[in-house]
Formats: sequence, structure tokens, C-alpha cells
Amino acid sequence: MKRRRRLILFMLVIPIHFGLVAQENMEIEEKRKWYKPDVVKLQYAGNIGYMSIGLGYNWWREIAQTDIMYGFVPEHHGDAVIHTFTIKNTFSIYEFNISKKYNVSPILGFSISLEPGENSYMSVPDRFPEGYYGPNNIYACLNLGLKSNFEFKEERYFSSMDIYSEINTVADYGFYNAIAKEDHSLIIYSLAIGINMFF
Repeated sequence: MKRRRRLILFMLVIPIHFGLVAQENMEIEEKRKWYKPDVVKLQYAGNIGYMSIGLGYNWWREIAQTDIMYGFVPEHHGDAVIHTFTIKNTFSIYEFNISKKYNVSPILGFSISLEPGENSYMSVPDRFPEGYYGPNNIYACLNLGLKSNFEFKEERYFSSMDIYSEINTVADYGFYNAIAKEDHSLIIYSLAIGINMFF
């Protein structure tokens, strides 16, 4: 009789337990649907716009972050209105904990941008010498910098924030500067600062 009661109790408890676990897992999966971004990014300068904004996704154990961004340069800053669309990839190399509250991570990455405006071209205009210039409406940038992460005590809409700064260059500029026989130029480098707001 006791064995039967235990068996009935066991058969009732196990489905309830697994049902609760499954429900928790479903709730976690609902929170982490693949198309929902992990981060909102805002960046100043850096060859992708005077100001740029985008949404990002963390992957590879949160070492890597991929952002889809829109950048804008007003006419008084670029002699023309410029729009850019960028896919930016950033990798955290290592995290150094300075104290319980402060940390710093070296970061490196690359981005690919599309500038569809009238200042750029897919095929080289006839006014340029043949073979001298290449198309310039799609370009890649390389970046190197530092970031620091701050967790919020009370999680409301965002859980934490990165503040970062980086030096970057258009990959073509870097290549030609590296092979140049004349003096190398520092003008090819751009400083960017930005924040990542994590959901």
C-alpha cells in the first residue's frame, strides 16, 4: 500500500516538476529569441558617420558583437549630406578587472559600410584616369580600442552599459599608407567614442 502511494506521488510530482522546468525554459527562450537584439549602440565619428546608431547581437560566448548601423553626416560637416549603412564586428580580447566596480577590455574589429549617396560610386566616373581610382561606395574599416562595462544596480529596461573609444582607419588607407615610400601619414586615423546599452 505504501509503495503504491509512493508510486502515485512520484508519478504526480515528476510531471509537475518537468512541467515547471519546461515552462521556465520556454520563458527563457521567449526572452532570447534570435531576432531580438542584445544591445543598442550609439557612436560618434569613426568613418561610419558623424553620428551613427544601430542594434547589435552578442555571440561566441559574448566575446563577439555584430551591429547593424545607420550613420549620418550633415552637410556642414562633410560638404554634403552623407548616409552610411554599416555592419560592424567587435571582439573583446580580454577583461581586466581593476576593482569590483571597474573593468577594461581591449577590443578590435572591422566593419563594412555602404554609402549610397552621390559622393560615392560603384563604377569609376570617366573624369578619373583609368585604373587610378577604384569604386568607393563600399569600404571596410579596421578598429582597435578599449571599452569598460558598467552594470546597473536596478535593472529596468537596460541591464548594463559599455563605454568605448577606438582608433580606426579605412582599410584601403591603411594598406596604401603601409606600402607608401614617402612619409607615413597619421591623417588616415579617426577617433570614435560610443556607448552600448544592453537589454
